[in-house]
Amino acid sequence: MGGFIVLILLAIGCIVCGPIALIISIIALNRSRVVRREPERVERPVRKEEAAKPAEVPEKRVEVKEKERPAEVPEAAKVELTEVGEVKKPEVGKKVSTLEQRIGTRWVLIAGVIAVIFAVGFFLKYAYDNNWIGPLGRVIIAAIAGLIALTIGEVTRRRGYGIVAKGVTALGFAILYLAVFAAYAYYHLFASPTPAFLLAVLVTAAAMLYAVSLNSILMAFLSLLGGFLTPVLVSTGENRPKALFTYVLILGVGAMLSAYYRKWRTVNLLAFLGTFLLYVGWFEKFYRPEIIKVAEGAPGQMPIALAWLGVFFGVYLLLPLLYELVKKVKAKQEDVLLVLANAAVVFYYLWTILFAEYREGLAFCALGMCAAHLLVMSVVIRRCKDDVNLRLALLAIGLFFLTIAVPLRLKMYAIAMAWAVEGVILAVIGLRYRSIWTQVGAAVALLLSFAQLIHRLPMHTAMFDLVFNPAFGTWCFVVGALLVCHIMYRATSRLAEVERGQISQFLYAATLLLLMVAVIMEWWWHCEHNLLVNLVASPRNYFLKGMVTIFAVFLLLFVIRPIRPRGMVCKVLATILAGVGSVFTMVVFTEFYESSFVIFANVEFGRVAIFVAALFAVSWLLRREREEDESGRKFATAFVLAGIFVLWVLLTEEIYLYWYCRNRFAERIANWRFLSHMYISVMWAVYGAVLMVAGFWRKVPLLRYFALGLFVLLLAKVFILDTSTVKSVYRIAAFLATGVTLVGVSYLYQFLKKRGFFEAMLAEKSSDK
Repeated sequence: MGGFIVLILLAIGCIVCGPIALIISIIALNRSRVVRREPERVERPVRKEEAAKPAEVPEKRVEVKEKERPAEVPEAAKVELTEVGEVKKPEVGKKVSTLEQRIGTRWVLIAGVIAVIFAVGFFLKYAYDNNWIGPLGRVIIAAIAGLIALTIGEVTRRRGYGIVAKGVTALGFAILYLAVFAAYAYYHLFASPTPAFLLAVLVTAAAMLYAVSLNSILMAFLSLLGGFLTPVLVSTGENRPKALFTYVLILGVGAMLSAYYRKWRTVNLLAFLGTFLLYVGWFEKFYRPEIIKVAEGAPGQMPIALAWLGVFFGVYLLLPLLYELVKKVKAKQEDVLLVLANAAVVFYYLWTILFAEYREGLAFCALGMCAAHLLVMSVVIRRCKDDVNLRLALLAIGLFFLTIAVPLRLKMYAIAMAWAVEGVILAVIGLRYRSIWTQVGAAVALLLSFAQLIHRLPMHTAMFDLVFNPAFGTWCFVVGALLVCHIMYRATSRLAEVERGQISQFLYAATLLLLMVAVIMEWWWHCEHNLLVNLVASPRNYFLKGMVTIFAVFLLLFVIRPIRPRGMVCKVLATILAGVGSVFTMVVFTEFYESSFVIFANVEFGRVAIFVAALFAVSWLLRREREEDESGRKFATAFVLAGIFVLWVLLTEEIYLYWYCRNRFAERIANWRFLSHMYISVMWAVYGAVLMVAGFWRKVPLLRYFALGLFVLLLAKVFILDTSTVKSVYRIAAFLATGVTLVGVSYLYQFLKKRGFFEAMLAEKSSDK
């Protein structure tokens, strides 16, 4: 009994809160009107002399044609003329609005309206649970309360209580929503849904027309809010999707009609959130448990879930753009984001419903969403030709769904591709609208796409077609998405030059690194599965040989202009890649040969020669660049030195491996070690001489220093290693080659000194400084 009394007191308190809030709002509004009518008074202290002095009577002046000139009026008291010639009174004290007045006229009003909506909803629910009044009586009471609120709102509006009156009117429409929905969905007072449908349409049309005629967004907002709260407040926990979604559709159509005349983005957002929150609530409570229970086959409510999802998709595809299409004006960023949010929510629930068992159906739904966005884009082209941003956004969304339909049909890595396309779409929108957060979202989407690729590793577990397979195709698709983003950022004029350059460099580097990882993994699994099954002797050897070629190709891609953007990022990464590739090539080259071969004229040496050529090509490409900081020349010098060093090491290994493989696989040679060391010494001498000549010819001191260092190493080898290990004949040849080379180099230095070569170089350096 005590709980019953407490509930009665709470209900009375909730119902009383509304009128109290109304009274407080009216008093506050009266007070604000009085303040607006009072002119601003500027008080100043009056001196005693001025108080004692009688007021002077101004002299009358008679001036000719002075009436034609208007007298000077203080700025606060100037009179304005309207378009029809009427005098508009100055709004003295217009900015006088205290915090107390704002709270009393706005926030107290909103709180009162919401409190009354909850009170009526709880009353109907409590009356239903306790059978106090019959269903018809409850609905009639709610309808009478709504009509009373409408009457009070209209009367007070005509008497000047603007915002408070509009709020009370919105409360009346919300109560009428409550009554109609309760009568149809829960009390079943209508034999057919037609009368309820007509009444709901009538209430919605009246509320929206009233709000549009008064240009009151507050009334439209509160009316819709009450409409969307109604199913929640009077819910009995029963599964009635048709009644619920029909009612929600009427509210959405009402919001669309208001959007036809007024651009109220808040109302559009409220309608979108209210519709899909109610759909999500029904889905999670009644449909998802059915998916879990039904292991195979379609759940019984699938047609209902899909049909209403499609209806809501169409409504909220048009709702944000209806005003722009009617008035032929450009859409704002908020409108495009609402369209994007609608597509994302709908496709998520389509995915949840269809992906497990009906993937082809999901692919057709994606094609349908693509067609819908492209159709709206064609309408935008006809109605708003200048709205390039909206057209581009709709095109990007349509292409996303067209793209995602392909992997869904072919059962490829759909999620990774979807995230990649989503990243491109967000990048396009972010650049067009210069939205930093949208661009951050694009980066997150691309990272999620990469994470999905990593999650699906390994790429292959059995034999496969090299390159032409879904796994490698998906990696290439994500790489293509990164490349598209790179091209957009590189070509855009909406960012500062420095920012644009940094982002484009990062995207290009990420594109190449991701592609390189994909190629390496594809080659590894090819050697692991395809070649091993085909009984190839050493799949690991094939993998190492292919890696040298991969290093050479990607090294060039990091520096080739104009493919790569200007900047330091790609140069630094190319330098790191060259270092790793050089060490890798010098180490693994010793494992390339498995039989005797022709020295220097074989495929394996040609592979490593390609890598060395790539080092020299990179140096040449960087030296051609004319940059103010001359960073290209410094990097070019580093690549030249790396190429010279790697070539020297590879030539040494080639000579040694030639004699080793010849002795092992062709014919037994007792002194093959002596021969290899002799030819290595001769090669070092010739190589040093060539570097010395090239250094004098190109006037590059570093080459000459490198050659001198090589000669020092050669002398150490000849006097220490060759003396103890090489026989007398071969030792004589090594010493002779070394000595002749060194003497020839010395003569070359003396010859150039007499010709003034070094003095000319010093003079040239001093003139450059």
